Amino acid sequence: MTKWKTLGLRSWVLGAAAVAAMGAGIVGSQFRHVDIVVQGPTGKRDFSLWTFRNKVKGILQEARVKVTPHDKVFPASGTVLRSRTITVHDAIPVWVKTAHRRIQVWTTHYNVQAVIDAAKIKLDPLDVVRPALNAKLTASTTVNVIRRWLVTKKISETIPFSVQHEPDSHLLKGHSQIAVQGQDGTMVKTVQYLVQNGKTIRTTVVKTQEVTPPKAEVIEYGTADPISRGGPVLQFSRAISLLSTAYWPDPAWSNGYTAMGLKAQYGVVAVDPRVIPLGTRLYIPGYGFAIAADTGSAIIGDRIDLCFDTAAQAQNWGVRPITVYILARS
Repeated sequence: MTKWKTLGLRSWVLGAAAVAAMGAGIVGSQFRHVDIVVQGPTGKRDFSLWTFRNKVKGILQEARVKVTPHDKVFPASGTVLRSRTITVHDAIPVWVKTAHRRIQVWTTHYNVQAVIDAAKIKLDPLDVVRPALNAKLTASTTVNVIRRWLVTKKISETIPFSVQHEPDSHLLKGHSQIAVQGQDGTMVKTVQYLVQNGKTIRTTVVKTQEVTPPKAEVIEYGTADPISRGGPVLQFSRAISLLSTAYWPDPAWSNGYTAMGLKAQYGVVAVDPRVIPLGTRLYIPGYGFAIAADTGSAIIGDRIDLCFDTAAQAQNWGVRPITVYILARS
């Protein structure tokens, strides 16, 4: 008995709905059950209703589902509903920022990649997008497109020369001289700059090539001890290694005077003025003090000719290498 009463009540309700529908001018429509699914960035909402309306737009209005021009509706709003389900994708506004512009995009696809595609932004391999392309979106999301690119340059740089110190037994202690002049070298570096929105954020040297090698400078320092003759230590400016010979002023071929006008005698030596200037005071171990006051056609370069008083002394000296100390001027 209850069942029949319930059915009777349902028939009465449906009848009342039909009367209302006729009053609304929807005569001849089929009374149907419709499911509405509204999909948004945070999930979906479901609506159900019974209606005599057959067009999608009217059904959504009856269900009080607001639709904007940016939303996507399936089936389309102006079509007749031939199924039981209407799906609405809510469109959300998302701001997209690049280095030079800021645009707003409405989207019904709730991930960053969809927004980039909708904005027709072409990404280069080094570009960075934040949030990431697979990140989910909300209406408050701002997508930042960071442009990055590489700039390659070649830079020439100086390679400083090194300095080597070597001992020289011909120089007195405390003295030094440059034996070999140093020269800087050059190299070329290939450098890559990672540029982000116009500013360099990383520098990488990808290749280094030595074009000209540096030449080391050699400085000789003296190790010879000052020479003493029983009195104060003599001060020398430098020492020179020379090949020595000996002569005596034989009246048969000599007038007895030097190129400087001094009398040729013991303590007067002949030199190459390009090596030892005339008038230079010298000390020669085994010979003694001397003055460079003469020249000779055979005395060229690292040669020195020592004057003796007799032929026997000259013959006894012979030819020998010596170290000649140039006395410092007092």
